[in-house]
Parts: sequence; structure tokens; C-alpha cells
Amino acid sequence: MPHRLNSHPHREVTLSSTHARPTTAGVPAARRRPGQQAPVPVRHRVDVLAGLASVLAAAVVFSWRLGTPSPWRDEAVTIAVASRTTGQIWALVQKVDLVHAPFYFLAHLLFGTDVDIVEARWISVVAASLTAPLLYGLGRRAAALAVGPGQARLTGGVAAALFVSMPFVSRYAQEARPYALATLVATLGTYLLVRASAARRRSTGWWVGYGLSVPVLVALNTVAALVLVAHAGWALACGRRVRWRAAVAAGTGVVLSVPLLLAQDAQSGQVAFLQRPTPAELGSHVLFALGSSWTALAVAALAVAVAVRWARARRLVLLGLLWGVLPWPLLWTVSQVTPFWTTRYLVFVAPGTALLLASVVTVAVRLRVAAVVAAALVGALAVTGVHMQFVFRSPTIGHAEDLRGTAEYVGLNARPGDGLLFLPDGEYRYRVLTQLYPEDFAQLDDIALARTATESATLVGTTVQTPQLWRHMAGVGRIWVIGGVGPVVTKTAEDRETKRLLDQDYQLVSTEEKRAFSVKLYVLKDTGTPAAG
Repeated sequence: MPHRLNSHPHREVTLSSTHARPTTAGVPAARRRPGQQAPVPVRHRVDVLAGLASVLAAAVVFSWRLGTPSPWRDEAVTIAVASRTTGQIWALVQKVDLVHAPFYFLAHLLFGTDVDIVEARWISVVAASLTAPLLYGLGRRAAALAVGPGQARLTGGVAAALFVSMPFVSRYAQEARPYALATLVATLGTYLLVRASAARRRSTGWWVGYGLSVPVLVALNTVAALVLVAHAGWALACGRRVRWRAAVAAGTGVVLSVPLLLAQDAQSGQVAFLQRPTPAELGSHVLFALGSSWTALAVAALAVAVAVRWARARRLVLLGLLWGVLPWPLLWTVSQVTPFWTTRYLVFVAPGTALLLASVVTVAVRLRVAAVVAAALVGALAVTGVHMQFVFRSPTIGHAEDLRGTAEYVGLNARPGDGLLFLPDGEYRYRVLTQLYPEDFAQLDDIALARTATESATLVGTTVQTPQLWRHMAGVGRIWVIGGVGPVVTKTAEDRETKRLLDQDYQLVSTEEKRAFSVKLYVLKDTGTPAAG
């Protein structure tokens, strides 16, 4: 006989739904003395222990070599901004980076005006670690609608284990940006929805919590609001009672988010550098999210195919597909019109992917067989991801840019009175190096800088007008030019004028390349003082 959805559903066991009252020290509930409390049932102690195990395992994995990778420019901006006063941070986010304001204020609140990169990364470590037990509870509850409690717990455990073992998750669990926090809130919101939809009474608190999670999620990562599509799918599968309550809660959350969305939209020019993604980029993201391993991709594809065809936990499969798969092509399609495509915006998808893969456990009828399937799946994906776990913790290439090595090279080779320029300047934010590593640039004169980042309430400061630049270069014998790898790139008229002055009066004598950076030394030609522009 073909399987029918929830033909023999298993009720989720909670304190309120347990028919047999627990006993205290072997004394039945009816004979307990007044005030004598019942112990926590064994099944709930198992859940608590599983949750603690998952959060501890996550904390160990995500904190491993936390300070080893050099920060990249966005992380450097986090440190620079969070180290300002609250008034200065507020002045900045009125102009730019409003979407990252919660993270800036949180880092400032926790660590004050002297934030370092490891401290800021700990915020993401904690957020990602707390996601693991939430994912365990979410997977258990979603699977319990179709399978027994033992197999439901196994499903939740597999989801948490897969999340912890994903190199993609580790990469952003060690990022001093809000992506891990957004992932935590997306998972929390989904958990609250599942709890609310299962509650027969006293569900108001769950619904209110779910509704409030929406604006918090939008504040951390607007793109992560795509998880609402998965929430809609879950609600539609749950029946009329849940549908309208979920619609009211989510709708209220969206309405509360509107002012923030409008304010963020006013700063949308900040992501104007993003380009329309190609089909190849969609495929490369999927591969990257699964540990950059073709073997992992094949294992995951097989698990998904089996789960979609035979898994008994149909709602869990639906949730996993809408949360763990759909946002990739959806954001890619939207980005053909309004480019928003970048891998880090999709970190919130990882828990959904873990749930979808974990749903394959519910294919097996017997718990022992399910345990074998679970061990094979987690083991295969963990082993294939080991290489990228080490790559993401490399000192130079872990976070794709070597700011630390670049600053150290300048600090070791610069002389007092040397000049400093950045090409290209402006939105490329190379100048943030001087805020993250001020000691390495203390001897240099930032020739083009007019006002510092703090003074101008900007990310990297403002520059002098082009006619003034040649005056600032007068008398400077050596100039260090920091930019991207390869030939000097000029993006604006100001950049082109800077390059013209360098070529006119200076000669390039050395180039040192670091990951994503180059440091070029220009020395004044024998013609004397630089000529006027």
C-alpha cells in the first residue's frame, strides 16, 4: 500500500501531553506530598543532553583557530566602526551600512571602543553554536509528525551534526559580520513557527515570538527574509487553523519591518557593485555550500532524491526544500533584475539544507537501519569537507584576503615620512587597513586623506580634491601604493589623475603581492619636486 501523509501520526511528547504522570523517587503522583515536584521525564532529559552536546560540539568546531585567518575588508570595517562611540556609529549608519548597524552596536556594547577581530568573531561563533541545538529541536519536532520519538530525535541530531560539519557554516561562523546571527534568528523563527503550529492551547506566546522574529531577521540580513517562503509552505501544509494565525503573525512582522526596509532601500547604492550572476555562479555556489567537493555534491543529491521520493516526514522534506534549496535559484533570478547575488547573503539557507538532508533518515522503518543511514550520511559529508575546514582557517587565504600580511609588509619596510596612496580609492575600502592596523602605518602620510573616517562619519574617510593632490605629494620621496593584485586599476577620474601624477614624477621600484592585495613602492625621479598638475 502506498504511503499516505501522516496516516499514523505520532504525537509530540511534551509535559502537557503526557498521559501518565511522572513519579518522584518511585512515589506515584497521586501519593506525592504537597509541594513535592515531579522530576523531568527521561525523554526530556535526553533532549536536553542532545541539545547540550550539539552546542558544545558546535562551539569546539567553530572556535577552532578562530584568530588564525587574516580578516578581510568587511571584517576590518566591522572592527573600525564598532570601536567608535555609539554617537559616531549612529552618525555613520544614517549614511551607510544601516543593514549592519545591529552587529556594530552589539560588538560595541560587548567590547567597548577597543574591539579586536577575535572578539568580534566570537559573536558569530556563539550565534552559530546556538543554532545547532535549535536545529536539533526543530528537526525532532518536524519529524515527530510522521515517525516515532526515537527516529525523530535521530533526525534532529543528524540535522545538527550536518550543520556543524559543513565547511560553509564554519567559514561564516568565524566572520565578524552578521550572517551567523541572521542564520540563528531564521532558525529560531522557524522553530517558533513549528512550536506554535503544534500547540493546541497557550500558543499565543509562540505566535508573538514568531512574528517579532521577522523584523529582527530583516534588520540583520534583508535577503534572509526569503525564509518566509518556507514558513508559508509549512503553514499551508498544517491546515486552516495554522494558516491564518501564521499569516497574521508573519504579516505583522513584515509590517513592523517596513520602516527599516525603506531606510535600507535608501542606501541600496551600497551594493551597486554587485553584478548579474551567471548560471555558472549558481552552480559554483551550490558546490561551495557543500564543501567544494564533487563527492559531497553527489552524496547530497542522492540523499535529497531518496528523501523526496520515500521519506515519511513529508512536511520536513517540504520545509527543507523551501528553506534549504529554493532561496538559491530564487535570489539568482531576482538578481537578474536587481543584483543582490553574493554567497554570504545565503548563509541562512544552511540549516534548511541540513534539515532536508536529515529527512532521509525517516525513509528507514527500523531505528537501527535509520542510525546506519544517519552515520553514513554525516560521516561522508564530514570527511569530504575536512580539506575546506583547513582552507577556511588558513592565515592568508582563509577569508580570501590577507590584510594582516599586507599591513605587516608595509610596517616592516616603510620609512618615516613616506607617503601612502590607495588605487583604486573610495568604495574599494583599501584604506580601512590603516584603521585596523594603525601601528603599521604610523610612519606614513596618507597623502590623499582629507578627513578621517570618524570625523566624516564615513567608512574610510574622505579624500582631497584632485587639484590639491599634487601639492600634498610635493617633497615626498617615496610613496607606497596599495591596491588589488596586478596592474594599477583606476575606476574614477580621481584615480586616473593620481595614476598620472605617479607616472609623471615617480618610478615604480618594487611590487609585493599578498592575497588580494598588492603593495607598490614608487620613488621620486631625479627631476626634483613633482610638477604641477
